[in-house]
Amino acid sequence: MAAGALTELDHLSYSSISSYLACGHNWKMHYIDHIPAPTSPALLFGSAFHGTIEGHLRGEGDITELWRANWAEQLEKNPGVEWDDSPEELCNDGIRMFTHKDLLTGIQAIKPQIDDQGPRIERKIELHVPGVPLPIVGYIDIITADGVPGDFKTSSTRWSDDKALAETQTLFYLAALNQMGETIPGWRFRHFVFVKTKTPQFQRIEHTHNPGQLMWLFKQIKSVWDGIEAGVFPLNSGGWKCGPKYCDYWMRCRGKWG
Repeated sequence: MAAGALTELDHLSYSSISSYLACGHNWKMHYIDHIPAPTSPALLFGSAFHGTIEGHLRGEGDITELWRANWAEQLEKNPGVEWDDSPEELCNDGIRMFTHKDLLTGIQAIKPQIDDQGPRIERKIELHVPGVPLPIVGYIDIITADGVPGDFKTSSTRWSDDKALAETQTLFYLAALNQMGETIPGWRFRHFVFVKTKTPQFQRIEHTHNPGQLMWLFKQIKSVWDGIEAGVFPLNSGGWKCGPKYCDYWMRCRGKWG
């Protein structure tokens, strides 16, 4: 890869690492070629949902009003969305979820830890990996009152324990917090999953990890950096992301032959 392209990068993120592992060609189109891609309705919904929960936990107001405000903000920021369902239908989905008793009870039970900056919600974290000159930057959704980190997920189906345990993003959060001097009780992590089924569901899934797993994470990140530095961006046509539903660049890459 041209040296100039690398100098444009001042950090990596967990999502960019995952994107490269899913398909290096997709990563290059996004992070090096800067080819615009439409925002998916699911991503827009998830961003508005996250913002609503975080605002509510900060005590910023009524949860349904926060949802309407966050949804309107996302619509304004993302005019190029390719809609499946209409914006009104998705807005009503959010209202349906935030007025459901089980979800509200679950949200009310989430208590953020408080420090001198306020509730520990949506905090920036950095991970430094040996052999990788750029920091890996991310934002952790919440540190709960008992010191256990967690994240918020929206999903169309219930999560299994195995799915939660397989989330490598968890290891990134734990590694960064540990490196930043955070004491993590029992190396625990929680997923708060909000399921968009006909009857909304709330899941609270907790797992315990160990410091030894971080070496595997570091190897993964180092291998991604080595590929980027060498200008190697393999097309993964057999991966889960290679299809019109999940790949933003499907029409550019393979759609014209599909």
